[in-house]
Amino acid sequence: MPALAVFDLSGDPADVLYRAMDLERGAQRWYEAVLARHPGAPFAPAVRLLARAEEEHARLVYRYWRREAGQAASFAEVYASLAGAIVEGGMDVAAMLARLEETAEDSCIEIVEMSLAIELAAYDLYRGMAHRFQGQGMEEPFLVIAQAEKEHMRLASESLQLCEHS
Repeated sequence: MPALAVFDLSGDPADVLYRAMDLERGAQRWYEAVLARHPGAPFAPAVRLLARAEEEHARLVYRYWRREAGQAASFAEVYASLAGAIVEGGMDVAAMLARLEETAEDSCIEIVEMSLAIELAAYDLYRGMAHRFQGQGMEEPFLVIAQAEKEHMRLASESLQLCEHS
């Protein structure tokens, strides 16, 4: 079952969308930390793409959030204010970063598998959210992001092959 518990579904639609932006920020924080620790790793090019994609997902959600929230600060201001403490799927970023610090320098497979787990959980979460809001205006952003998460899973999977050949 997708981790719908990361969202308060009883609240305002703007709050649900704001939370989605925060989850995207959390995933970006993860990818940026991976790049900072392993800038020359075989998986680095894919991780750079994933970090940029997380921000793009947040931009997409921001457009829907702004419609719900009305008057709002710019995307840059909102995004900079997000804590990003949790990634999609509900995993705690601080715990993941601590685990990253504990990994060996040559832990390519472990790091890519952690990233793949994030993307799989994200796909599952957003697909579940799209289903939850089926036929409503909030279905579209979650469906679009769920589809993009499939591409992220492909990128991470291909990075696993790079790890095996390095």
